[in-house]
Amino acid sequence: MKVVIIGGGTAGITAAVHLRRLDEHAEIVVLEKSDEFAISTCGLPFLLGNVVKDAESLRGATVEQMKEIFRIDVRLNHEVVNIDKERHLLTLDGHPSETYDKLLLATGATQLRPDIDGILGDNIFTLRDLNSVQKIKDYYIGTGAKRIVILGGGDIGVELAEAFYDLKADITIVEASSHILPYLDNDTAALVQNHLRDHDIKLILNDTITKFDDSEITLQSGIKIPYDMALIATGVKPDVKLPIMIDIDIGESGGIIVNKYMQTNDDDIYACGDNVEVTNKITGRRERWANATIAIKQARVAAENMIGISSSFGDVVGVSIVKVFDMMVSAAGCNEAKLQKNDISFKKVHLLQANHSGYIAGADTMFFKLLFAPNGQILGIQGIGSKGIDTRIDVIAQIMKKGGIYTDLLNAEMAYTPPFNTAKDAVNLLGSLVGGVVRDGVRYTYYDDIDWNLVGSEIILADTRSPQGFNASHITNAINLPLATLRNNLNSVPRDKPVILYCNTGYGAYNAYCILIQHGFDNISLLSGSMDLYIQRSIDEES
Repeated sequence: MKVVIIGGGTAGITAAVHLRRLDEHAEIVVLEKSDEFAISTCGLPFLLGNVVKDAESLRGATVEQMKEIFRIDVRLNHEVVNIDKERHLLTLDGHPSETYDKLLLATGATQLRPDIDGILGDNIFTLRDLNSVQKIKDYYIGTGAKRIVILGGGDIGVELAEAFYDLKADITIVEASSHILPYLDNDTAALVQNHLRDHDIKLILNDTITKFDDSEITLQSGIKIPYDMALIATGVKPDVKLPIMIDIDIGESGGIIVNKYMQTNDDDIYACGDNVEVTNKITGRRERWANATIAIKQARVAAENMIGISSSFGDVVGVSIVKVFDMMVSAAGCNEAKLQKNDISFKKVHLLQANHSGYIAGADTMFFKLLFAPNGQILGIQGIGSKGIDTRIDVIAQIMKKGGIYTDLLNAEMAYTPPFNTAKDAVNLLGSLVGGVVRDGVRYTYYDDIDWNLVGSEIILADTRSPQGFNASHITNAINLPLATLRNNLNSVPRDKPVILYCNTGYGAYNAYCILIQHGFDNISLLSGSMDLYIQRSIDEES
């Protein structure tokens, strides 16, 4: 059997190597249209910022190694321009035609480059491959450029900002949406945006670039920004030129439609990686999800099915993580916008929790936002912190993949020792918070739902900390309702107005809530995220 793979990226190489391990006798050919092969593109921003010192360390294998070790024929600068499905024949640009028995489309995704006046200027770049990293560095160093504008606030845009920060540049991110990192919600993104601003990175939100001049950028709002060089980080789109030409089915999101065996509507043509659509476990809809770990899993499934081993790829919840200086930002499942778009009812809770026991030096606060259905099924999770975020998000993602509910969070077994965790792990505490809403009817009020002009008159905001903590700092127009003396001061709590309780993180306020509810108060709720989230939201809105 002869298998031809179009594309020499993560998916293509994984499939080729796995095929060889399963079938020593198959003829395997990889056709890559560029002159680069087996490059970890995820590492490119870190190469740009000099975190990765050696460009060759991003290369997984050489053409020679693939031939010597795996007997796989990798051909660079071989672009397929047409596929004859009936004859199983590939036409190449400048090279002889190639036949196949099974064909794998692993063409990945291409960088989006918006149609903006002046975008083809010599000082405007995209990050695509090793060559592009060197071109960016050469221009930055060779011209003495300092003012850098990044169009796009997704993962790559944020990583590029940090890379240029390390290169001592003056950086501005321009993002068309209301916040950066599209898989987050506004409240969670506020923490990341404040962290970027703490590192002197300027953010322009709800705006986009309409024109590039040699040294000035014009925004849709009319604002003009001086700049020396710009980087385009507006995302990627599936490379589906070939499948469209030969009537391979393409989905609504622009990716190739495949079944669970990674097979297209042609029995002998498979596809995997960033060019295919996946099924979202939460919404049930097909969507694109560019992710190297998903591409690797799909590649293995495709390879196995091409040689007759039945294997399947399931639904995804979509796990993301990005480094923002010393901060981890991670998410899985759906955010509010995606749930609303798909008419899925949800509720939400926020949690602030130490990443390890406070009596061990170096404990830091983790922030989580969890979205869940009225019956307690977990729909989405977002987390931010310096340590421990990845572990918790990964655990919750696996629970979501199985359609888990809040009791699965409560019962999750998490490793514990004081330097690495707290006895009440954040995963378990999130389950407890959701259970409080679903089972016990605990009520929360959210920052965005409050008319802050009415606080102090029509809305009572009650700080449950000690007088000393209250006097040190508190939310404007709040009253002090100390937890320690609450039972002796029930008559001071209004019953005719909504009363929203808060403290620093929510723990003390929840105890106050339990007392008041059991004394017959039915106008009580908790400020979700408490004072810590309020502060972050306020700073973000003022910036």
